Amino acid sequence: MPLPFVIDNLAHRLVDTLNDLLGQSAGKPLDIATAYFSISGYRIVKEGLHTLGAFRLLLGSDPQSGADVGLKADPNALKARIKGDLEAEPFTEETLKLVEDLIAYLQAEKVEIRLYDKGFLHAKAYLFHQDKIGPQNLADRMRPFAAIVGSSNFTGPGLATNHELNLVHRVFLPADDPRDADAARGVSYLGYDRERESIPDPSGVEVPDNARRFIKSEVGARAIADLMAWYEARWAESIDFKNDLIELLDASKFGGKEYTPYQVYIKALYEYFKDEFGADAPEFGRSAVELAEFQEDSVKKARRILLRYDGVLIADSVGLGKTWIGKKLLEDFAYHRRQKALVVCSASLRPMWKKELGSATIAATILGSEELGRANFDAKSYADFDVILIDESHNFRNEKANRYLALDTIIQLNGGRGRDGDRKKVILLSATPINNDILDLASQIRLFTQSQPDYFREAGIGDLNAYFKRARRQVNQQGAAAGIVLFNLLEEIMVRNTRPYIKAAYPNATIKGKPVVFPERKLHSVSYSLGSTYGGLYNEIVAAIEGLTLAPYKVESYKKIEAIKDDQNHKWEEGREIALVGIFKTRFLKRLESSIESFRLSLRRALTFEETYLDYLLDGKLVTSRDFQKVIRFLARDEEDDLTAGSLADELDAVDEAKAYLDSLPKVDRNEYIPHSPFRITRPYFPDICPDLRGGIRCIPSPLPA
Repeated sequence: MPLPFVIDNLAHRLVDTLNDLLGQSAGKPLDIATAYFSISGYRIVKEGLHTLGAFRLLLGSDPQSGADVGLKADPNALKARIKGDLEAEPFTEETLKLVEDLIAYLQAEKVEIRLYDKGFLHAKAYLFHQDKIGPQNLADRMRPFAAIVGSSNFTGPGLATNHELNLVHRVFLPADDPRDADAARGVSYLGYDRERESIPDPSGVEVPDNARRFIKSEVGARAIADLMAWYEARWAESIDFKNDLIELLDASKFGGKEYTPYQVYIKALYEYFKDEFGADAPEFGRSAVELAEFQEDSVKKARRILLRYDGVLIADSVGLGKTWIGKKLLEDFAYHRRQKALVVCSASLRPMWKKELGSATIAATILGSEELGRANFDAKSYADFDVILIDESHNFRNEKANRYLALDTIIQLNGGRGRDGDRKKVILLSATPINNDILDLASQIRLFTQSQPDYFREAGIGDLNAYFKRARRQVNQQGAAAGIVLFNLLEEIMVRNTRPYIKAAYPNATIKGKPVVFPERKLHSVSYSLGSTYGGLYNEIVAAIEGLTLAPYKVESYKKIEAIKDDQNHKWEEGREIALVGIFKTRFLKRLESSIESFRLSLRRALTFEETYLDYLLDGKLVTSRDFQKVIRFLARDEEDDLTAGSLADELDAVDEAKAYLDSLPKVDRNEYIPHSPFRITRPYFPDICPDLRGGIRCIPSPLPA
């Protein structure tokens, strides 16, 4: 086809012109200068490239931003771009074969690749010659044929689809029509003086075709020669890039380079965590909160999480400065952005927060978590806070508790948005976000998701409720670790450091110019005597505990002989239960050893279970301790706020989920057991431990009756 003079990928595509010229260049040279190269460009001209006698590719680089203008080109930046394009290519058999084919082609002696590193080379040129090339004359460029210069890079889009502008300079072959009436009329305005110059009429009537071809070829050859001189000068200034390009291609997912398991592991880690290596969330100004390096890194990660999810969980181990991390985040919003901040904490932490916020002149309202549990608490007065920090957020693990409902209402009020109109930010601080059940964490996270089940859909979690239910089954039924089954969610929303990690990753950490030092734990024995401390009371308590029957834990011992169907299994089960009772008695002593308050709490829990157990036993249901622990999770009770011990049977029956579970338990035939024995296990003993226990008065237990 005739060569066009203008190629814009609209009327004429550069890829078609190149393939036409390559079809006439078998065994001949081609020189290309381009600011960028991709395998998509090679894909659409590779058949013709393989027939060439010699091929030179001069690579440059485009400035990627205004800041790059005037700077020296960075070879690593070009490598990164090519590598990025390779990674973006789909892993198909066709692409795999294409890259293998390109690597083999580049390894040929007739192929040379150089990189211009003296500045940004933005030029694009495709230079064809008609010299017959062999091993002895690879550099010959004596017969100019065609040159294309313009805007098209050696890429698929540059050659075929982008709107480009390229000009063609060429010589004229015998088959080419040399006459161009439009061009002749266009130069007629020059008005040549025919009397003084014996030149032909510009209309071209008198000029023979061969002469016309020769004249036009001279013009084309002149342009090609000048372009070739420019190319040779840039080529001489450039550095060899052939092996670099081959290595880059071979190291891609399409190449044949082998990687060690360790390298594959590191690559997997990088791909998973690469977002954390990106730009940090913006800081807002100078800070009055001075942190150690690991705390600063935690703040940076927390900012990114808040920017994406409007909520973050700071779960550093005890003593690593969760309070100071939270303080720095509050400074971002309450000080620098002048937003309204609320700190929710227990009454015991209120003085500490007041002092710390005051030291950094951070304006924030402090609300006691106990206040949230009051019946007359008014959430509306806290409706427009922009950022809410919840210290010891594990105290808000029960979604049916008054304190939780009040806090959730505060967050949901005003459409879930603060005074500034943005979605409210929620900062959770807890070293132990999971206390008894994996759902403890779910309750805390729902505070900032505002109960939207698809909140983490971009992280691959389509339904948060179903996600936690599945995770709970894995933990309870398969013994999986919570950190494993929740890993992808925790990586999205949690910041957590441990002492061993800090020691390993930040060995030279400092704060206020002083090194961060973790005290070495030195174990030593301390001898003490509870008998000496409590006198005869301790011995009486021990004797009373030894005298407890704890019948709910050894029901098998009360079975009538005629009701025993398998004597061997009965004896085994009875022995197991007796051992279990011994463990429980030891636990009571351990709790007493810990503190009087711990012992009192254990007694209250035991009394609550046994009263509930007795009520259901009278109804023909045998509720084990494990069953009891499961069903009380359905109750909207906060144990810390409820010191009344007694049966929970009525409360459980009023909750549909709990009642359904209890109704599913097998019925027990009381006629199979010794009369009255299981019914006398609680009331003869525990009410006498501390007569005022039911009223919630804290007291040292009196001696238990024998």
